[in-house]
Amino acid sequence: MIRTPRRQLLKLATVLATSAAWPAAAQTTGQTTGQTTAFPARPIRLIVPHAAGGNSDAFGRILAQFLGERVGQQVVVENKPGAGGTVASGTIAKGTAPDGYTLLVADNGTHAIAPTLYGAKLSYDVFRDFTPITLAATFPAVIVLHPSVQATTAQEFVALAKSQPGKFTYSSAGTGNGSHLTMELFRTAAGGLDMLHVPYKGGAPAVQALLAGEVQLTAVSVNTALPHIQSGKVRALGVASSKRSPALPDVPTFAESGILFEGDSWLAIVGPPGTPADIVAKLNADIAATLRQPDVQERLAKIGLAVVASTPAELTAVLQRDVPKWGKAVKESGAVAE
Repeated sequence: MIRTPRRQLLKLATVLATSAAWPAAAQTTGQTTGQTTAFPARPIRLIVPHAAGGNSDAFGRILAQFLGERVGQQVVVENKPGAGGTVASGTIAKGTAPDGYTLLVADNGTHAIAPTLYGAKLSYDVFRDFTPITLAATFPAVIVLHPSVQATTAQEFVALAKSQPGKFTYSSAGTGNGSHLTMELFRTAAGGLDMLHVPYKGGAPAVQALLAGEVQLTAVSVNTALPHIQSGKVRALGVASSKRSPALPDVPTFAESGILFEGDSWLAIVGPPGTPADIVAKLNADIAATLRQPDVQERLAKIGLAVVASTPAELTAVLQRDVPKWGKAVKESGAVAE
């Protein structure tokens, strides 16, 4: 009979116990040996929940190009518009594997406005049903005026609107859209201006209505407004941000005019719930490094975006701030999802 020393038996038992316990521990923490170093091992899908041509799409394509070069895998942009971006957001929240290979370009519309605008109809919870990765960039709105209106500053327009209640109309990309709510913030901050809201089905027709003189003002992103401001087709009243836009250095913020409100929009990257912590850390590091590249910042600045590249915790803090802020604007406007 061959006898095995007790010390060897104890050592063998320890090895076997450790081997048996590792898969369970890995499953619990969402981490496996070599998972981070091997990621990504195949192309990443970047879902843009809006149609091609807008800020989300332009940002997504710039990020996809340079992030793909950094990680050595293709990053594929997929546009999936519908219901203000909430359809694609709901798919990420409820029907996507949490493996880091499918990400969403979220924005304040899908994640700060939608909870109040859609209420119980919304298929996801912005805090519970997503994994925050980074607040990528911000972009301010600028309120622009048709040149036929006899006002050159925000203060002059406010005085004119108060002297002629009900005369002025403003367009938006739709009821409850960021452009609508930014105008509502302005209207309220200016002392409750009496103006008529005319919603359109999208940002392009809302801007076209202003250019045609069908309405007198609207709120749009800086990059959308810039060529029309430069051509003299519209006049900028002010930037709805805490600081002036580098693209419009001569246009004051509304706060500088004594009208205290901010209507900054933002873009973020989020994943499905349960995305492993090590994958989140890898994505955050790679995306942040990509966004901080000078050539990337230059390209984003040309479309009015300022890079943030936050931590996941900082993105969560922004959500905690903005959900009630935009929720209040939704309630005060009386907007309901169409």
